[in-house]
Amino acid sequence: MARPTLEDVARLAGLSRSTVSRVINRQPGVAPAHRRLVQEAIVELGYRPHLGARALASGRADTLDLVILDDDPEALSANPHYARVIAGVVKALAGKDVRLEIRLKPTAWPGAAGTGLGAMLVNVPPELAQQLRRGYGWVVSMGRSASRVSSIEPDNADGGRLAVDHLYRAGRRRIAVIGGPESNPCAVDRGEGGLRAIREAGLEPLMWPGDFTMATAERATRRLIAEHPDVDAVFAACDMTAAGALRALAASGRRVPDDVAVVGFDDGVIAASAGLTSVRQTVEENAALAARMVLARECRRVTVPVSLTVRESSGQHGDA
Repeated sequence: MARPTLEDVARLAGLSRSTVSRVINRQPGVAPAHRRLVQEAIVELGYRPHLGARALASGRADTLDLVILDDDPEALSANPHYARVIAGVVKALAGKDVRLEIRLKPTAWPGAAGTGLGAMLVNVPPELAQQLRRGYGWVVSMGRSASRVSSIEPDNADGGRLAVDHLYRAGRRRIAVIGGPESNPCAVDRGEGGLRAIREAGLEPLMWPGDFTMATAERATRRLIAEHPDVDAVFAACDMTAAGALRALAASGRRVPDDVAVVGFDDGVIAASAGLTSVRQTVEENAALAARMVLARECRRVTVPVSLTVRESSGQHGDA
């Protein structure tokens, strides 16, 4: 089957070739209704613009925006998860005439005009992701998002289940879950997966809020063990949260894993250095796929299986 052309898109959209070209090249001067017609035709036909031709026409390399939403201005350098995302994107763009721009603040994000290829979204709530989809024309979210936003995510709910099942098999019966931001669907799914496994084991669910930061997790863990001194296990929704829990447990004199077992989620450098059992997600590979999906304008939602890497913090060692 022949690859769809610019003329095919124009014919299906009922617009001129020049209008379609302006939409694809993110140029101003196109009515929103016409822009939507072109975008719908692109999706229906599976049209993929030729990157080299676009760069030649615009006189510059195309730009892929990586939008990372985080309230902490130091998070980009302090959170190793972001470094893994960036590494995956850079690998996907190697050898391509594409420039990567990292955007952290709403004031820096483009509206309907621009010449970029689109954007990858990290920690962007579904409502905002939908707005950015309309502005950029094409976005892919690193995590579950709004219904019309393409996405790639680990199987977060299953990761929560794996963590709690592992703790239960290790003999833990008072298992607490420290979650992430309520606006983050990945965090919600991880927490719900863990709580569901706790209930299915016939145990009392115990959930504490978090925000994926070490400081908040440390405070939450101190309150947790003060109010529930019988807690013998913690499932943390990310490795940064788990690191905060480990710090609070050490300060309180609780031994890990003898008194309290801890499991995180990410299995990155924090887990490896701290001997932390963690749900493994393939961050670099997922980010690379998300970048390729933006470049190819693929409209799909991908869920990637997860596994559990078992280390000393849960009292066992090896892969589960």
